[in-house]
Amino acid sequence: MITKLGKQKLEQNLQELKAELTRTYEERAKAAAEGDLKENSAYLFYSERAVVLQTQIAEIMADLKAAVVQPIPTQNTTITFGHQITVNFTNDNRQMVITLVGKNDAHLKPQWISAESPLGIALIGHQQGDTVDVNGQPVTVIEITTGDI
Repeated sequence: MITKLGKQKLEQNLQELKAELTRTYEERAKAAAEGDLKENSAYLFYSERAVVLQTQIAEIMADLKAAVVQPIPTQNTTITFGHQITVNFTNDNRQMVITLVGKNDAHLKPQWISAESPLGIALIGHQQGDTVDVNGQPVTVIEITTGDI
């Protein structure tokens, strides 16, 4: 699951990585022209950099292939992907407002957290007034609203 914004950011990141890979290949070719590849630190560096970039590109492509853009939730009774939730950490009476999003979305806005995080996993499927356990700490659901995804 991913938000529309998250998918756009992944696609943008993919294009940037592909451009960086092209530049890396060009730099590696320049380094190779200097000869003696076993002792050529620039060639070795760009070769290793290319492998890292190829791995990152493959991961993003896999994420995009599996990505299902989720619409804004239409109900506010049971917590699902995309909901904005006000929670209260009972031990220290601290309130927090979060929005549950996908793993690739979590870093895009300050209050967005992954639905796959311990807090996200604990909250999914619960309702207002429920108390859930998150790493040994009780967390109470204060309010569920439609998130801004």
